[in-house]
Amino acid sequence: MGRLVHALLATTLLSATAGAVQAQSMSSHGTPGMAAQPQMKTPSDKAGAEALKSDGMRMSRGMMSARAPDIDLLWAKVMIAHHQGAIDMSQSVLKTGDDPEARKLAQAAIDENTKAKADLQSYVRKHGG
Repeated sequence: MGRLVHALLATTLLSATAGAVQAQSMSSHGTPGMAAQPQMKTPSDKAGAEALKSDGMRMSRGMMSARAPDIDLLWAKVMIAHHQGAIDMSQSVLKTGDDPEARKLAQAAIDENTKAKADLQSYVRKHGG
């Protein structure tokens, strides 16, 4: 039963990730019916966009590679990777973004996700994960 749950979760996450990557890829190539991605204004914007892409890919790999003996621990481990991805992406915005409101939101995301990640890590330790 545990393998079935892992397989179903992995398939769901892989499908969601593949759909997001495909949508991003299609939108950046001007595929009919998809919004075209605007050109990045500055080298900093381009660097930030590449960092966000790398952050998202690392998050997806972390989520997909999570292993646990039951669904509760698996969920917690997947969510730890998810929160780390949000932290990483927000840090990339702080490094490359200029908009004060975006920077404020990014810092708030870091603070919130750092707390949530710590809570999940505590849960995993408590439950033998």
